[in-house]
Amino acid sequence: MQKPPTLSDIFPLPTETSRLNVFLGDWIVEGNLVYMGRLFKAKGIAKFSLAAAGWGVLAIAKLEIENLGAYEEVDLLSFNRAENLFHFFAVTNTAASYDHRGKWKDDKTLNFFYEAMQGEKSYKEELEINVIKENQLTIKEKDSLEEQVITTLDVVLNRLKKIE
Repeated sequence: MQKPPTLSDIFPLPTETSRLNVFLGDWIVEGNLVYMGRLFKAKGIAKFSLAAAGWGVLAIAKLEIENLGAYEEVDLLSFNRAENLFHFFAVTNTAASYDHRGKWKDDKTLNFFYEAMQGEKSYKEELEINVIKENQLTIKEKDSLEEQVITTLDVVLNRLKKIE
């Protein structure tokens, strides 16, 4: 008697999802946030783990931003076969709830983009994640309102522990 197919037989993981495994693990995050021209140091932790049986990666970050206090973010990253794009859905304690779309630019660089209206003004976020080496990443973010940069984030992530 033949065993019925499992969900993983019916919905095999696309090879693209494995590219997100580079993020798995516990990370120390350090860098700078520039908001409205003012520089703030940022430091904290981030944890990336597999989600939905390997179809995605769940990221939880907690940072302390100099003079601004705690910053928290929860992200879900995955690959959408129909669009041939990666999605990065972010929820933060700064009133953000955004679905970024992106692609690997090359073997080491993943770019994401989000654009919408904030009231009557156009708002845009551009993110670039670079794999510097196996245990180090950089994230650069630029947020613009009406084409004027309002926030930049430039952080380095150093892996403390890899999760398989």
